[in-house]
Amino acid sequence: MAKPWPGPGALVAAVSGGADSVAMLRLLAEQAPERGWRLVVGHVDHGLRDDSAVDARFVADLAGALGLECRVVRVVARQAGLSPEDAARRARRQALLALAEELDAVAVALAHTIDDQAETVLARLLTGAGPGGLAAMRPRSGPLWRPLLAVRGRELRHYLAALGQPWREDPSNADQAYQRNRLRHAVLPLCRQLINPRADEALARLAGLLADEEDYWRGLLDDALAAHGRREGASLCLSLGWLLAQPPFLRRRMMRHIAGRLLGGGQHLLFDHVAGLERLLTMAAGKSLTLPFGLRAWREHEHLRLAPDVDPSPLRVRLDGPGLVDLPALGAALLAREVAPGAALRARGGRAWLPLEDVRWPLELCWPWPGMRFWPLGAPGAKRLSKIAIDRKIPPWWRKRLLVVADEGGPWWVWPLAPAQRARVRADEPLLELSLVDSLANWPYSIEFKGPISDRELPLPTWAEP
Repeated sequence: MAKPWPGPGALVAAVSGGADSVAMLRLLAEQAPERGWRLVVGHVDHGLRDDSAVDARFVADLAGALGLECRVVRVVARQAGLSPEDAARRARRQALLALAEELDAVAVALAHTIDDQAETVLARLLTGAGPGGLAAMRPRSGPLWRPLLAVRGRELRHYLAALGQPWREDPSNADQAYQRNRLRHAVLPLCRQLINPRADEALARLAGLLADEEDYWRGLLDDALAAHGRREGASLCLSLGWLLAQPPFLRRRMMRHIAGRLLGGGQHLLFDHVAGLERLLTMAAGKSLTLPFGLRAWREHEHLRLAPDVDPSPLRVRLDGPGLVDLPALGAALLAREVAPGAALRARGGRAWLPLEDVRWPLELCWPWPGMRFWPLGAPGAKRLSKIAIDRKIPPWWRKRLLVVADEGGPWWVWPLAPAQRARVRADEPLLELSLVDSLANWPYSIEFKGPISDRELPLPTWAEP
């Protein structure tokens, strides 16, 4: 079975009742005592066939005979824009991952074999996938473990026959209305007959070689993203100048990589999506592109931004006095603390100073409200905040995420634009310092704020003026 082995703990074995998954379960059960696994059998019933309940009963009986717990999960395998096969696969994956999370499992074992890998590679090859797509399935990807990825299906059937262990046959596996079945029953047999008797192994070997190269590329892309991009809240943005200076193959890889980082890995963007992103790079600032899986891309003045295509969640946080409050939507925390007079003040950026005696507690933290007017410190008068944002060339994505700090007298600060005109301070008066710092999730100091606070200040958004 494929390594690395999961550590001791609960291990979910995904068992459909077919030969491959039944063989996997028997093999895992043999190894479980030595490995310290508490095997839990997971069976997903899609309800797509009249006899699906019979499969569920077979799996439950098999688990009982082996002295194992069995969880049968029923799902609805329908999703707009997806074939029944793809919808079932996605529903099955989500159900198994939810079960693993509930059990705090070390992994979910899937019974994919060389045969499945060959079919996947061939399907992607014939539909124009690039190197990342042809790397296909990995022995270990996140919580998913494929212990049989180097084993042929016929070897597993011989193993079950030697045990006298029956299995269930899914009649839909012979239905050539499905692409994978056409590959399995028509295309691959022809490849073995006319091209290479070991075509399955050759395709699986190609996947393994490309997977090694993709792992290498992932490290390079992570380094480039750290140097030329940054995460801002729920988004990732990348320097447009750097991106346009790269050769096309590297640009394509990087744009796929960013989508994978936001969505949790996997092959999410198809060729047409990446081609659309390349066109977006040459368009005017402010243009955007809708992508699959709820993503959207924005072409900004100096950056390409990818983010979930949703408005930020409502924000209304109350601060009753100096302290620290977490703002997960910004990946930051607001620190409010009293400081001595005479601080080196600046009019905009990651900090603001307020005349402490004029602050009317509580402070309220929120997003801009419709029609909000704002008078920046040093400006000749107030304007609609939306007009100020446009004049400052703030990208549309950020305009809904400007942080307003206000009290009953109105705004004190719009981060990271500027403090309000009412925040002008006089010499030798006590101050309230506001600063956006790293998220509490990463905060290494006690609540007394011991340590180099300034070193933890949140970097300004990339559109901000120096």
